[in-house]
Amino acid sequence: MAYHIGDTVVYPRHGAARVEDIQDRKTPDGQTHTYLKLDVLSTDGLVIFVPEENVESIGVRDIVDGNDVGKVFEILRTPVEEEKTNWSRRYKLNQERISSGDLPQIAHVVRDLSQRDDDDHGLSAGEKRMLSKARKVLTAEISLSEKLSEEETQRLLDVNLGFADPQPGDEKHHTKAPDEPASETLARIEAQNAKTKKRTTKKK
Repeated sequence: MAYHIGDTVVYPRHGAARVEDIQDRKTPDGQTHTYLKLDVLSTDGLVIFVPEENVESIGVRDIVDGNDVGKVFEILRTPVEEEKTNWSRRYKLNQERISSGDLPQIAHVVRDLSQRDDDDHGLSAGEKRMLSKARKVLTAEISLSEKLSEEETQRLLDVNLGFADPQPGDEKHHTKAPDEPASETLARIEAQNAKTKKRTTKKK
């Protein structure tokens, strides 16, 4: 697909970006190639030059539509299920999800880490940075899709996660309170795990 100056696209690992310029540039071997100059919206001043011929293979794509935003928010409202995996494996999996540039995958990262962050054990410093980055990527793209300010989109994320109460009109942006707020999710899981351990101890 051909892009033009002013178009907004999504670049894997960084999220929404605006096509600021289209330039012909010479490579070290003397050949001339056309590049898209992308200004990444979720960062301060990050600029990426992408060869026009490699746009598709790199994974540059259009901004999601309202249906996709609805699916993302549905993921945020779904309680996380505790996985029997160690920290390093979980961290690597979340890195892969963010790097994919796929918004539903990034939504899983935001949901899982947000709900863990509400747990008594909290998140490591690395996971806190990861959560912040994933939220920025979600916020930038959803703001463009729904034509909202980033502040308002952040509020909608919190509503769908169960950290804030819904307001009138939120349903127009696919938003509602989850059946189980994040603050209750891990408490329920921990209670279930405690019962399982207790039964196992009795059997011994």
